[in-house]
Amino acid sequence: MNFEAARQLVASVTHWHHRFEIYPEVITPGSYDPGFLLDEIGFPADLTGQRVLDIGPSDGFFSLAAQKLGAHVVAVDYRAKDAHGFGAMERITGRSFEYHCANIFDLDASKLGTFDHVLFLGVLYHLPDMMKALAIVRSLRHGAMYIESNAANELPQHIALARYYEQDTLAGDITNFWSPNAACIRDMAKDCAFDLVTDKTWGDRYFGRYTVNNDPARRRKMQLGYGLLA
Repeated sequence: MNFEAARQLVASVTHWHHRFEIYPEVITPGSYDPGFLLDEIGFPADLTGQRVLDIGPSDGFFSLAAQKLGAHVVAVDYRAKDAHGFGAMERITGRSFEYHCANIFDLDASKLGTFDHVLFLGVLYHLPDMMKALAIVRSLRHGAMYIESNAANELPQHIALARYYEQDTLAGDITNFWSPNAACIRDMAKDCAFDLVTDKTWGDRYFGRYTVNNDPARRRKMQLGYGLLA
């Protein structure tokens, strides 16, 4: 790969979401610069021997960052890798990833295994059943989860609430279903047997870092609700 080939390959992708330097002096024309969120995640300097699951990786910025630190990265998206920039990222960087074209509601730890780190970034509010999705994420991990989501800052913040958006009334995007406030995300995560480490909000966004809780009593609600978290 050289500069011109990288530039042409970037230009061949219809839409980029992530804006980042994919090759020296070649910047993807995305609308979202994810560098600050990588800083918030704060991966260990060495991920050698660790498994990272990237749910909804988009153009692969975070998958690439984790692999550069030595992780085995598994990426899962409902789109094929060439339907967004992920496939181009692989070709430009000369790296390959274990990539599954699948729906989050079909993910199964018996097939994928479990993970030291799960990236659940910009996905939650696109899902019609947020609780089931979080329970599935919990079943796939034994280390850390990093969640980022749209968050309803216009709702009262002292009680767990979420606003539902019909059709494309949130940002003109028909794939948007919910806008939970920070309290709602915390409470849903707690009932899915996650423990909050730290979180923050800015504007209409939320980011939280969580670990798992293995107390059987904490898994009971999701066992009853979905038959998950055995």
